[in-house]
Amino acid sequence: MRSLKVLVFLLSILMVLSIFAQTQLPKKFENPKNVRIALVREVGEGSFFERYLAGAQSMARELGITLLEATAHGDMARMVTMVENFIAQKVDAIIIDHGRPDPLMPKIQEALDRGIKVVTFDLVVDDDRVPEIEQDDLLIGYLISKQLAVDFAGKANVIYVNVGGFAPLDKRDRMWQIIKWRFPGIKEVAKIGAVTGSTAADTQTRMEAAMKEKPEANAVLAMWDEFAKGAVRAIMQAGKSNQFKVYSVDVTTEDIQMMIQQNSPWVATVGTDSYAVGRLAVRAAAALVGGEKLPKYLLVEPQLITRQFLVDNNITNMDELVKALPGLGESNLVWPDWIKALVERNKK
Repeated sequence: MRSLKVLVFLLSILMVLSIFAQTQLPKKFENPKNVRIALVREVGEGSFFERYLAGAQSMARELGITLLEATAHGDMARMVTMVENFIAQKVDAIIIDHGRPDPLMPKIQEALDRGIKVVTFDLVVDDDRVPEIEQDDLLIGYLISKQLAVDFAGKANVIYVNVGGFAPLDKRDRMWQIIKWRFPGIKEVAKIGAVTGSTAADTQTRMEAAMKEKPEANAVLAMWDEFAKGAVRAIMQAGKSNQFKVYSVDVTTEDIQMMIQQNSPWVATVGTDSYAVGRLAVRAAAALVGGEKLPKYLLVEPQLITRQFLVDNNITNMDELVKALPGLGESNLVWPDWIKALVERNKK
């Protein structure tokens, strides 16, 4: 039996070597350490973005490339300067994570003109050479808004937590407006929200005030999990978990822990695994550097996750959730044969 296992192992190694031998690596990746990809993020705070960064780093390690990171912490002028600096360093590609089109477009154009590849995550860029990665935010907005409407049989008084000016939040809002049109008994009694250096804590303060001003409210729709965390804490500290149901976007281990705790009003969220999104961003940038032509839109399919599903399946963290809900796992987007081969080679 042992000799059979050894034979199977050797055959698998030979198969991998055969695949690699038959796969022509792009010249740039013959020494992948020389490939430099920059990741410029507008926001880095919060468990969603921490997990996204971890995913990006893991993909870079598997490819054997150099990943350079910079975070602007919400400062757009600083973000533009960061992109400018990476252009000056002549990196091979830049991943631009969030940000605003108007200040960033001149630098994106400059990068492209200098032969530097550009990929964006949650940033709309009117240039076919720049693939846009997103979590399919229109679908996210629809799924979570519909879930609220259906759960309440079309009648609810909602505190809506969102802000404008961010591409994913604007897209999600568009679907919320449609759901309110479809279900006129769904009333938005208050709108709160601000993106700050401490979004969850600031949302908690705003939620406390909204509950006092709108005692008839019985639901919360938060279009980002940092918003949801603040709203949930405010509700639970006020002892009003029986009055409210909270619906949100995004999912992390921290979110799961809050959803499954006793008397939590957080009943549903829709999202993707940001770890997989971070991996896709690096993979897409590497593919462009290697000469691949990518689709303009790379939409990662979101999943609906309910508190009941988490409790019924004894899920306490993201790893357990991905195992129970495989749709949240590794994206099948952007896997050219040479990238697969490169990953396999670097495993040795």
